[in-house]
Amino acid sequence: MSLNIDFPNFNHPEVRVFYEHDLSIPKETVEQILQLPRKTLIEDMESILMDVMQRDEFLRSSEDEDQWWSFHFHALWVLVELKAVEASPTLLKLLKQDDDFSSYWWGDYSTEDLWEIYYHLASDKLEELKEILLAPGYWVHRILLSRVAEQIFLYQPERQQEILNWYHSVLDAFLEMEDEDEALDADLISSMIGGLVGIQADELLPKIRALYERGFIYDGFAGNLETIEADIKNPKYRDRKRDLKESIHDRYQDAMKWHGYQMKYNEDYQKQHSPKQSSGSLPTPEPAVRKSEKIGRNEPCPCGSGKKYKKCCLE
Repeated sequence: MSLNIDFPNFNHPEVRVFYEHDLSIPKETVEQILQLPRKTLIEDMESILMDVMQRDEFLRSSEDEDQWWSFHFHALWVLVELKAVEASPTLLKLLKQDDDFSSYWWGDYSTEDLWEIYYHLASDKLEELKEILLAPGYWVHRILLSRVAEQIFLYQPERQQEILNWYHSVLDAFLEMEDEDEALDADLISSMIGGLVGIQADELLPKIRALYERGFIYDGFAGNLETIEADIKNPKYRDRKRDLKESIHDRYQDAMKWHGYQMKYNEDYQKQHSPKQSSGSLPTPEPAVRKSEKIGRNEPCPCGSGKKYKKCCLE
């Protein structure tokens, strides 16, 4: 497929293929790209990530009905495969984009798997991660940074005290903020406390109590204060490690299980998830989706499937 767009000034023109293939890209193509010189290949992957940030609106408007932009996923996954920790400044810029950008380009990946990229490539940048977490911004990405810290605690026991000290400083910073501070987000803090229960961080309880008393921890996330105090000392909640994928090919293989890709490539899945029709009856027309109306990727799909738009008719 040829695309009518300009490409960044790549060191290796071969990487343009990432603009042409969705995540079903042939394994052999990825392997060929991984054989390119490491330093300049990393530069090209950073150029791709900068491209999506700098030309966000243009790239969205250039999207063809059959084109699934996936070059940003390819770039992330290549960087992880190359263990490109030197690319962390560019990766941190991604987390500073607004929620509209993030919802469009990442979707559910933000809450499900994006944390792993930062675990691999920015786990030695805790101060930089804390700076983003404590600044006003998209709370889904801010909590992602807490998820990174949690998994460092669970996977790297030698760093546990370092992580606890990091959380002490994060909670201290929140407690020093005025209630009206935009960075003092109750959804973020409540979700973070649920993670602290999971790593049994009971030494943080005095600060958790203080935030709870100020109304910045919702009962619906980790329970009321009494529940938090009990659960954070309960061994059954310990060691909730998230899966770490072993290779770039595992990531591509996992992507083929996403609803959109199943609907695109798996006929049996399509049949199973297509609307059932009564025998002898005419198909029930689905509500039309007006392209002129902006439908959020995380909003319920207007077709009535019950799925999010990005996991249904958008794809």
